[in-house]
Amino acid sequence: MKAKYTHTLAALLLLTLTLAGCRSTRNAERPSASAKKPQNEQLIPLAKYSKETPFMSAKTVITLNYNGHAMTVKGRLRMRHNEVVQMSLTALGLVEIAMAEFTPKGAYLIDRINKRYVYFDYSSGWMNLAGVNFSAVQGLFWNRLFMPGEKEAWRHTADFSISDADSQHLVVPDRQRLLQCEFYTDADYRQVEQTNLSLKQYAATWRYDHFETIDGYTYPITHDVSVSSQAHNIGAHIELNTVSTIDTGWQSTTDLSRYKRVELEELMSILDVIR
Repeated sequence: MKAKYTHTLAALLLLTLTLAGCRSTRNAERPSASAKKPQNEQLIPLAKYSKETPFMSAKTVITLNYNGHAMTVKGRLRMRHNEVVQMSLTALGLVEIAMAEFTPKGAYLIDRINKRYVYFDYSSGWMNLAGVNFSAVQGLFWNRLFMPGEKEAWRHTADFSISDADSQHLVVPDRQRLLQCEFYTDADYRQVEQTNLSLKQYAATWRYDHFETIDGYTYPITHDVSVSSQAHNIGAHIELNTVSTIDTGWQSTTDLSRYKRVELEELMSILDVIR
């Protein structure tokens, strides 16, 4: 049971291992000013969020491969634009055992069973220098462009460079931070099909497929995510079902008053993920 729980929680680490990787960073290059360029009008739909669809929820089935161990787990994804992104995992599809919660101020990795959590503050020195913030996380989950370190990428479409890449377009921010990213869009700029990220010794790829129109909003039903480093290789195929854009009034943030805050290494030690 402990091994199963360990591998289940590892799915949530897909989005936190890259954040934990540069805790020892002390210096990073500041983004340099670039000459003013005309707006890339074709990118605006890929950067803006639909005002008509500020909320989305879905049940998830995650096929996880963690350092050679494979398993399938279920959970739920909930997103409220500019407020929160929550990804939870359940045991037997019923009991919530873990959650990654991303808010505009920081990110939480929550262990429901042992009542512990880890908190990452976006405004801390190394995360601020890296350009890791809620806009980046929100962009990944909502399938949108983002500019590392900036809150509203859609206002700065002139700061992206575009080149052709076979049947796709490669879109790269002109001003990168410690967090480096590039986006591949379809030929008609209708959706982001792949996002590549690198942060010090970590590299991640987020692929999107099977786009469907839900209440006028085009969204990928399958997400393939991989994160690699010298110590970890994690891959996850995330399939969404029962997707809804109806806001049922659920609580945006988790009440952690009865939880103990710990460091990431302590939580992973308890779960026997770090040996």
